[in-house]
Amino acid sequence: MSESTPTSVRAFAETLRRRYPVVDSLGLRLADVRVVVRSNDQRHIDELRAYFGEFVVDDAGDDAIEIFAFEGDEPDLSGLDLTVRPPEPGKSSIKEAYIDLDDGRIIRKLKTGVVFLAGGGVHVAVGPCRAHPNQIVNFVNNRFIEVRMREGSLLCHAAAVAKGDRGLVLAGFSGMGKSTLALHLMEEGLDYVSNDRLLIRRAPGAPEGELLSCGVPKLPRINPGTALSIPRLRPIVPEELRVRYDALPVGELWAIEEKYDVDVDTFYGIGKIRLIAPVQTLMILNWRRDAGPCEIRPIKLEERPELLAVVMKTAGLFYEERAGSLPAEPDPARYIELLRGFHVVELAGGVDFPAAVAYGCARLGAAEAGEPG
Repeated sequence: MSESTPTSVRAFAETLRRRYPVVDSLGLRLADVRVVVRSNDQRHIDELRAYFGEFVVDDAGDDAIEIFAFEGDEPDLSGLDLTVRPPEPGKSSIKEAYIDLDDGRIIRKLKTGVVFLAGGGVHVAVGPCRAHPNQIVNFVNNRFIEVRMREGSLLCHAAAVAKGDRGLVLAGFSGMGKSTLALHLMEEGLDYVSNDRLLIRRAPGAPEGELLSCGVPKLPRINPGTALSIPRLRPIVPEELRVRYDALPVGELWAIEEKYDVDVDTFYGIGKIRLIAPVQTLMILNWRRDAGPCEIRPIKLEERPELLAVVMKTAGLFYEERAGSLPAEPDPARYIELLRGFHVVELAGGVDFPAAVAYGCARLGAAEAGEPG
């Protein structure tokens, strides 16, 4: 880009709007949060429309959160002194660099070159957006997450599934299989709530030990090991790769860092996605392959800070907490207080998805039958 070094997020956004005229818009209703995505690329809007499916609306309303996703050249930010954001605990990949200006923040994704502008009502993405649609989906979802957090919900690094008015929260260290367990539970008829981010709060008048969860509208992303372990999902992996992967030892198969989106409507049927669900049980995966039998035991998170840390999730660079500062780290005391009285279990020992599914279904079944929790 030839424009001078940006000194204002709002002015930079206006420059991009003039450079990339909008050709189409997409309205979304995410629970009670309304969003409109505008782009200069018709194909990108069509792909986002297919992705968000049942959340698409004809008219999001005049007061919807307005997001621009411009397909174009990666902006030249060489004149800006960007700060590289260190990886989150338990992660090794460095993904983002950013700079805070007086009226907002500019964020550059280091691997893809997509640049985001956020702050003061500005929500803009620019660069190779169509080649990296997952980053635009995340940008939309970050707006949704911010609204929920401002209302008092806590953000968790967790998946969730539900049956009727009962639900399970699934958390675990990176690579422990929370998405895999969620899909195995869906094989038993449960609904999909969320894959990797979950917002929870105590609803007014809710019974003791029950919280209200709000999922994030993002499809499950799974590795080949998960896809090949569930018969209906095997077609997600291209046939030529299936033959090769089926011959791999289990450890090598599950170590493949390749991701596939699971279209829930296609594989599980229309109506299997719900964003809002009461939840009563938190299952924390802390198991290892070939580590003996699986042990499922109740715990108190205030006594297990290392497991509490697995549940907590920082809002990240896209959360506008206050001008010129990063979001505060999650407060353990708030999570402990919210989860007090909530049924929490640790799954330790060896990986055993059938045992975890049986336990999760029993929790839901016992509750429905009126048995003690």
